[in-house]
Parts: sequence; C-alpha cells; structure tokens
Amino acid sequence: FFFSDSSSIKNWDGQYENEPGEEGLGLAPGIVSILCSRSEGPVPVFLEIHSRAPELGPVRFCKIVEAPIEIESGDIRILGEQNTEGEPGLEFNVEPGSFILRISFADLDTVRSGSDHGAEHYWLELYPMTELWQGLSFEVLRPYETLEQAITEDHSFQDVEALHWLAQDPSPSIRCSCIVALARQKQFKAVQHLALTDSSRCVRMVAVGALALMGARDYLEMVSDRETGLIGRTAQKHLNSLDFQ
Repeated sequence: FFFSDSSSIKNWDGQYENEPGEEGLGLAPGIVSILCSRSEGPVPVFLEIHSRAPELGPVRFCKIVEAPIEIESGDIRILGEQNTEGEPGLEFNVEPGSFILRISFADLDTVRSGSDHGAEHYWLELYPMTELWQGLSFEVLRPYETLEQAITEDHSFQDVEALHWLAQDPSPSIRCSCIVALARQKQFKAVQHLALTDSSRCVRMVAVGALALMGARDYLEMVSDRETGLIGRTAQKHLNSLDFQ
C-alpha cells in the first residue's frame, strides 16, 4: 500500500529512488510504498499523527522502520494498489511540511510466504522532521526476518481470560494482537464475535484473517453469511482459498 502526498501520487511515474525489495519499502518524492507480506487482500492500517517523535512501540510490533516524506499539499492519501477513483482509500489533512513516517508491523508471523491469508496489521505514526535527513532513505529501528510458514500455535502460554479482557482494550492495535493470540488458542467463537461486532473495521478484518489462518471454516461461513461489504467479501474470499488447499 502507499502513504503519499495527494499531489505526488497523482503525478507519480511509478519509479522509486531505491530498491523496494530491501526491507519492503519503496521511496519516491512525497511517496512511501509499503510492501505487504501477503500476496493480496485488504490491509488493516492505522494512523496516528504526533507533534514529536513517539516512543518506540512495544515488542508486539515485530518490525519497525522509518522514512522521510514531504507533504507539500497538506493532503495525505493512504491507498492500496487496487484502489480506484470510486474507492480512493483514506484521506487526511496536515499542515504542509517535512515529516518522518514510522511503520510498525504486527503479527507478521501469521502470514505464509506468498499467501493471501494473514492477520497482520500496520501501525503508522507521522511526526514532524526536526533534523536533516540524508536524502530519500530509510532507517530500520527493529529488524525482522520473514518466516516461510505462518505460526498457528501459541507457545507463550498467555492466559485466555486475560486475552478476553485485552480484546476490549481501547487501542485497536492491542485488540488486533489479542485476536491473533485467541485464534491460536482456538478461541474461535470469541474471534468470530469480534469479527462481527468490533467498532473498528480494521480490527474486524484482522479477526477474519485470524479465522482463516486457523482454518476455522464454520466460523468464517457465519461471518460471510451475516456480513455485507468488505468484511463479508473478505471472509468469502478466505473460504474460497481454503477450499483449494
């Protein structure tokens, strides 16, 4: 997906000033492209805008990188490769200026290489640039080695009751990671409930992805039957993929 200055993405020729395969970031003036682990599918993305550099995220963010970006128009767009004029992605307004974009990746170990299943999410933090950055380059704050196979078991022995409480946390990112942990402990009914009722559509997408990760067909079918729009389509797409495995 792309995080961009609105005017830059409209006039972009598709060329990067670096090799995008390196750490999965493609950089161009006014554009940061984030290469997702999954081959396709909707991406759960959250954005926070800060007045200064935030503290580094907790360990549940397994990979963290930063890159500079110029927002000359004051308009931010976040969109995927399949977004169109009819579905323009997300739009936000900021004061024009130079910023740092921090991308924190969570639950990348739910994605098998080349698969469209996964329950990962991306936490974006934008803050003003206060020191000169050396050109269009990025910095790795927390490295991560991509896994070939998704992890479907929870070896951390997290307390299930505590996870149920954390799944109601005000932070959508915490809820997402709790959903993954609940799914790995085969708490499918709870995950299905969150896929149907959580206030955040991104959290609901993670819940659908977590059910697909664990092959919980019956629970996915109920989500597909009861939901319309993106959540229902995503659940049905996962079901179709599971049928071919």
